[in-house]
Amino acid sequence: MNTKTKGKAGESYAALYLKKKHYKIVEQNFRCRYGEIDIIARDNGTLVFVEVKARKNTDFQRPAESVSAKKQKRIITAAKYYLMQNLISDAVCRFDVIEVTGEQINHITDAFSV
Repeated sequence: MNTKTKGKAGESYAALYLKKKHYKIVEQNFRCRYGEIDIIARDNGTLVFVEVKARKNTDFQRPAESVSAKKQKRIITAAKYYLMQNLISDAVCRFDVIEVTGEQINHITDAFSV
């Protein structure tokens, strides 16, 4: 299985996990010129932008450690574009990271902020 296929499988697994936690999936794989957001979901009144990181194992580093400051900035900029494009100005927003390692999920809420 190549990296792209593993990533898509991880995103599907993360979306299923969020649905089981009663999140409402708004959009998956939102892309714009500023970057990509893997999952956009609603957790009660909060709009959650989720970065999914899937790894085979954690021998070298935790998956979330690969969400660098540069990557965070791209996600935040893409989120701002999403909000502007959808005329959302008053939403409470949060940035989460979901680590998928094999069949284990680690959900890091409020992993970074603007």
